[in-house]
Amino acid sequence: MFIAIKYIYIHIMIMSSCLRHLRNPLGKFTIYCMMLVFTIAGVNIFSAYAADKAKEGHLIGGPCEYKTYEGHAKIISVNARTESGDTSDEKYEVKFAFYPDQKITEPYVQTENKEYLLLLTNSSYPGKNFLMRYGIEAGKVFSCNLKAITKGTCSPIIFEFPSIRLDDYSEKE
Repeated sequence: MFIAIKYIYIHIMIMSSCLRHLRNPLGKFTIYCMMLVFTIAGVNIFSAYAADKAKEGHLIGGPCEYKTYEGHAKIISVNARTESGDTSDEKYEVKFAFYPDQKITEPYVQTENKEYLLLLTNSSYPGKNFLMRYGIEAGKVFSCNLKAITKGTCSPIIFEFPSIRLDDYSEKE
C-alpha cells in the first residue's frame, strides 16, 4: 500500500513541477492527461493490493468466530431507570448471572460471581412491555448461551437467549 501511495505522489510531484515551466497550452494539457493516467494507474495498483490482502485474510475486525457454551441465566434484579422523570417511557436495568452447563476453557471468560446487564441488540435498556412479554422478573431462570470469541476482534463475549428476542424493540402490548 505504501508503494502505491508513494508511486502516485512521486508522479504527481514530477508532473506538477513540469507544469510550472510550460507555457504552451497543449503541453500543459498533455501533462494534465499524464497526471490523470498515473493517478488512475496508482489507484488500480492500490485496489489490487487491497484485494490481495483481503484474499489472504487480512481483514480488520472480522470475520469473527465464537465457541458456544450452553447454560442458563438467572435474573438477579429488575430496577426502573429514572432519567427524566417521565414514567410513560420507563426503561429497566435487568441484571443476570450466567451458569454454564460445562466448564468454560477460554481464560478471559470468567462468569463466577459476575453480573451482566440484559440489553437489547441496539444497546438500549428494555421497557416494561418487553419485560412483561417475555416474563422477565427477578428470580426467573432462562435458557442462555454464552459465545466466547476464538478468532477476530469483535465483542469478546455475547449472550444469546433462545426464548427472548433481544431485537424486539416494540413497546406495544
